[in-house]
Amino acid sequence: MGPAIPGPLQLSHSHIPGPGSSLGMDPGPRTGMGTGTGPGATQAPGINAEPAAGIGPETLSHGPGGGSCGAGSPQVWGREPHKRPPWGWDPQSPMEPCGEEEEEEEEEDNEEILERLMARLDRDLRQRELEEGFTVLRELGSGSYGSVLLTQPRDGGSPVVLKLLRKERTARRAFLWEYCVSQCVSAHAACLRALPIAFETSTHFAFGQELAPVGDLCELLRPGQGLPEAQVKLCAAQLAAALDFLHGRALVHGDVKLDNVLLFDRQCRRVKLADFGLTRLQGSPMGPIPSPLPYAPPELCSLRGSQTLELDPSLDVWAFAVLLFCLCTGCFPWAVATETDPGYEEFRAWQHRGDAGAVPAAWGEIGAAALGMLRRLLSLDPDRRSPAMEVHKYLELPWGVQGGGAESGAE
Repeated sequence: MGPAIPGPLQLSHSHIPGPGSSLGMDPGPRTGMGTGTGPGATQAPGINAEPAAGIGPETLSHGPGGGSCGAGSPQVWGREPHKRPPWGWDPQSPMEPCGEEEEEEEEEDNEEILERLMARLDRDLRQRELEEGFTVLRELGSGSYGSVLLTQPRDGGSPVVLKLLRKERTARRAFLWEYCVSQCVSAHAACLRALPIAFETSTHFAFGQELAPVGDLCELLRPGQGLPEAQVKLCAAQLAAALDFLHGRALVHGDVKLDNVLLFDRQCRRVKLADFGLTRLQGSPMGPIPSPLPYAPPELCSLRGSQTLELDPSLDVWAFAVLLFCLCTGCFPWAVATETDPGYEEFRAWQHRGDAGAVPAAWGEIGAAALGMLRRLLSLDPDRRSPAMEVHKYLELPWGVQGGGAESGAE
């Protein structure tokens, strides 16, 4: 077996320092594929680092499968609702530029669209103290980045989840970027919906998002015990669709992990990909990460010094496959994807051999069909890595997963 995942596991935004460590709330910086310095430490690649002048997000279509959490008025808190403007895409398909453009032009258009949204939000964002508009019901999670709170609007309506980012750790543009990207991907049924609520306090930036009542995937896993096959496949299908949606719009999530998959029921009939603070445009440069997580692909773990690579959907696919392995086994396949890690080195040798004979020990409980799928998603060559939607070819085949970590019963 690989490095075990301790449990029980808690809500999102956790950090996994290595094998044998908790996946609960991390008191340190929020991280992506490696330890970072919080959501505000770096500017969104490809975006002018000069601060924009001010902003007010438009209300996007929530698309199919919208969330269960009401948001009150569709507006930037404290302002009148905006009428839908001509943004250059159909709200039913956010980030889809109008007209038939070449692929290179579409990527540029997406950057321009996000810049325009960020400028609007920056202009219209109002400062209000939290207690003026909301009563805090309870804290859902916290870390050095800030906190996630369940709140009740003082003017009535359904409870609202507010994500609060500490200004001392979060650059203004990083907040604008995260919120605008979150709204742009909200139309997809498997992406967590950002609510049309955004404001700043004297100490925090804040925006609303729908409530996932069960928490994240960590809530279901126990050390060394995977989920039942039916639940693993439900997660795989929905997350593959979410990633396909992002990648089709030249976006790389950059933080695919158990903690960032939120649940709406314990049977995984409805799960959503969350936390788009590290999402970047495809092609954005990324440098070495000081302490990679198990989800980081080998091409990222091998960077040194001033070396960079261009962000590509294949990075998300690798992390997605590691996540699926965790769901199948209750373990990570390795602590870090480098040759110094015995679990990864055994896997790398198996991939190079190209045969199904001597399966690495940690992979022995996974069936042949699922092994074949994971080998394609975890190709050592990023250019040969299968897209996330590859999993749909395997959903009707047996995966040989015998997990029983999920609890059934009330949702």
